[in-house]
Amino acid sequence: MKLKLANHSHYPKIGETDEQHKLRRAYHLFDRQKITADQVLEAQKETIQEVIQEQQKAGLDVVTDGLIRWNDPLSHVMKGLEGVEIGGLLRFFDTNFYFRQPKIVGPLLRKSSLLKDEVSFLKKVAKGESKVVLTGPYTLALLSRIETPAYKSLEEVAEVLTEILAEEVKELAEARISHIQIEEPGYALVQPDWNWAQKSLATLASNKGKAKLWLTTYFGDAVPLYGKLQELPVDVVGLDGTYSPKLLAHIQKEGSDKELALGWVDGRNTKLENSKEVAKALHALDRVLKDGVCYVTTSCGLEYLPRDKAFKKLQLLEDIKREYQRGA
Repeated sequence: MKLKLANHSHYPKIGETDEQHKLRRAYHLFDRQKITADQVLEAQKETIQEVIQEQQKAGLDVVTDGLIRWNDPLSHVMKGLEGVEIGGLLRFFDTNFYFRQPKIVGPLLRKSSLLKDEVSFLKKVAKGESKVVLTGPYTLALLSRIETPAYKSLEEVAEVLTEILAEEVKELAEARISHIQIEEPGYALVQPDWNWAQKSLATLASNKGKAKLWLTTYFGDAVPLYGKLQELPVDVVGLDGTYSPKLLAHIQKEGSDKELALGWVDGRNTKLENSKEVAKALHALDRVLKDGVCYVTTSCGLEYLPRDKAFKKLQLLEDIKREYQRGA
């Protein structure tokens, strides 16, 4: 089994040093109309460069831009669509993180590329393999409010969003992004109609080109979903091990037809896991995953942690890989 280290998705925007507070200062000055939107963008770009450098310094094989330009996983995607208004704050699952709830007030239309500028800058700065994250259509629909007669069900909204995101996936493939991650934490909150999920992922996969298409779930026990996730047309299945105490045994029993991204490193807790114990768990999967790649990652994105603690979590991934190789 070959191990690769990957950042899950988002990363803290603000750090502990004065230099790492530049983005907060930029937002504050912009709110007071003392700097321009272009100056805020420059601060964002500088922060993205910093977080990519931190990922590379930690030895990661697959990096993201840290989703630095995102305010939250929903509004960043949905605000670029016609037929959407951005509403008030709601708690994101069981975290202390909030998102602005999209309100669907009319037919959904994609006005332009949602991530084009972000992807262009990521490709310019990152060395090696990079990954772009898209919140999945089911989670977007599940956590939005439908306030229009244009759609009569969550599935209708999710179906339209699938078509919109398929256009994004096509553009990402054309930009030669190595990995495209579809995030569906909503699957663990309310299981989807799996026939619908099959069709949705097939639509996205049809546009992925040579990129690896990831499907990740988190903030819920992955074991009840595992068999259904294995049937979906994706290349990599990402699982949150912190909610799934029986996940290791389940994978040992069932095996995997997919490459797995295993998040046994908690992205919400500053406590560092024992690298030898995680390496031992990975070795327990050698037999069932012997011919594939296994991505070692965190249970979720790292924006829930202070910046210095998030970096230590990334360094821990390299420690785990080193321990795993020692035991090979």
